[in-house]
Amino acid sequence: MAMENEDRVSDDGHLHPAVDVNDAPNELIKAVDELLDNLSSKLSKVSTEVFAKSESTRTAATTFLVDEMAQRLDELEASIKASADNGENS
Repeated sequence: MAMENEDRVSDDGHLHPAVDVNDAPNELIKAVDELLDNLSSKLSKVSTEVFAKSESTRTAATTFLVDEMAQRLDELEASIKASADNGENS
């Protein structure tokens, strides 16, 4: 006996998915929300750990993180600009 939450194939060969395909966008939104919540929680934990260290260590770590994020943003901006330039040249 098939469980209700399993896909099934009818006698005429048609697939009948157990999950409504119209729910796929909602599932994606839910997954992204959970991911963002998880990342936010981890960032908060890291921030707490960084601020718990001594002032000099905290300043150095913060400077390093800010510099690293700035570099990554610069690389992302350059990549987007390059993609846009390539799109205009096509």
